[in-house]
Amino acid sequence: MSSHPSLPRDPADPFTERDHDNMDAFIGFVLDDYAAGEISRDRAAGCLQHVMGVLAVGNTGEAKNWFSQGRKFIRA
Repeated sequence: MSSHPSLPRDPADPFTERDHDNMDAFIGFVLDDYAAGEISRDRAAGCLQHVMGVLAVGNTGEAKNWFSQGRKFIRA
């Protein structure tokens, strides 16, 4: 598990440390798959936009789902 020393844990944060780790991995998967030519720039941007959108409306469950299972969604 990675730690986020520059981001102290807010008790009101709905995300666990594991969720944060999954988020980091998800972003890495998007960037890696784009760099490797596995997905298009539009697909990479769309995946990131989707997660940002669900977070903006408070749908943390959907965001957590994407963070934990994102690679299969990215390549769908």
